Amino acid sequence: MPRRITIRDIATRAGVHFSTVSLALRNSPKLRPEVCRRVRAIADELGYVPDPAMAALTAYRNSTRPVHYQATLAWVNNWPVRTDLRRIKTFDMYFQGAEERARQLGYRIDELWLHAPAMTATAAHAILRARNITGLLLAPQPFAHTPLSLDLKEFSALAFGYSLQPSNLHVVTNHQYQSASLMMRRLTELGYRRIGLFLRSDWDEKVNGSYLSALLFMQHHLPPAARVPPLLTKDGLEHEFVTWFKRHKPDVVVAVDRAVRGWIESSLGLRIPGDVGLANLNVNPDDTWQAGIHQNDRLIGATAVDFLAGMLQRNERGIPATPIRTLVEGVWKSGTSVRDTTSAPHAPAARRSKPRAS
Repeated sequence: MPRRITIRDIATRAGVHFSTVSLALRNSPKLRPEVCRRVRAIADELGYVPDPAMAALTAYRNSTRPVHYQATLAWVNNWPVRTDLRRIKTFDMYFQGAEERARQLGYRIDELWLHAPAMTATAAHAILRARNITGLLLAPQPFAHTPLSLDLKEFSALAFGYSLQPSNLHVVTNHQYQSASLMMRRLTELGYRRIGLFLRSDWDEKVNGSYLSALLFMQHHLPPAARVPPLLTKDGLEHEFVTWFKRHKPDVVVAVDRAVRGWIESSLGLRIPGDVGLANLNVNPDDTWQAGIHQNDRLIGATAVDFLAGMLQRNERGIPATPIRTLVEGVWKSGTSVRDTTSAPHAPAARRSKPRAS
């Protein structure tokens, strides 16, 4: 068996210290890019392959050491009113999950508000450089198709969701198509047959059309009489919803807007869930009334930090050649806004007696 090429062999050929080779193979930002490229080229030439046992030992040692400060990450807030971003429960959970994971890995998170007085793209860039921040968590944007004026060449940047356009960065978000598909399956198991989807069009655009796509795919397999045309509206006005509901008579409504409950109970005079069910595509897990999908928001925030930390360690900067989408699956959360399995008249008997786990 030929002798394994080691880091010291590469160091001897490159004329550098072995610690420099170690940094170069990790593409460390502590070295100039040309040094990293040269050392890695020599490693390839010599046929260097990392020792998996040694890598596992190093990972174990690192995991048992006390966590030391690594760097500061920026939570980039592009909302016109600074506090509006985290007033949305989902986005606040993103931040909390990110902050907790950052602390575990030795990072801290500072907010950069892009609409602060006298703030410009140039000023924001200067602030980031002054704070020695190279890792950016681009928080969800206030509207679909929102551009960002920051020059990202010097930064490792990651976006939450698809609202930032052009969508050419790595993205971490909920697997919205899977969430909507899971929602439809659960409602069908509960005996609902006419599932109506109500959304503001901007919301569906912010999830890359995933909610509407899942509903239309499900309806493709239904007889035409059971298909309720979805209502996507620009303004989400009450009279549009009421008119749509009276015309198509869904037996359950899938929505995100929490105002729908009041429209059903007050304007239509119907009982939930006695007359019609109501399910939400993004529920708070602490809400015992609302049934629907819990998107695992804190895990999304933590996953974003894990991904960004890897980018920083690999010294990946700028717009990636191939964006990667990391999708965190949601789970079904029961609630009293839909009928339970014992009152599902059309559900198959086997499913009523033994519902599937989420």
